[in-house]
Amino acid sequence: MKMEVKDILNDMLSTEKSLAGSYCQAELEAANKSLREQLGQMQRQVQQNHAKIFHEIHQRGWYKTPTAGQQAIESMIISWEQKFQKNPELNNQTTH
Repeated sequence: MKMEVKDILNDMLSTEKSLAGSYCQAELEAANKSLREQLGQMQRQVQQNHAKIFHEIHQRGWYKTPTAGQQAIESMIISWEQKFQKNPELNNQTTH
């Protein structure tokens, strides 16, 4: 069975998403600085690959992304502000 270009690109996109998550977790958990830096570089490359594939799929109209209205944006900002107030440890600018 021959795969269509759309299916191949969607499979590639899914694979890159999975790799990005795996590299991120490995980077965060690496105890060795050199290894952590290497994993970070690998993750950035995967993110670049993902962006290229996503752009191609989006340009072809195979991956629709809805545009958020101003009300939805403001609602999301308020939601995150409330989360940060309730959980200050989530705010990376908080010092301990």
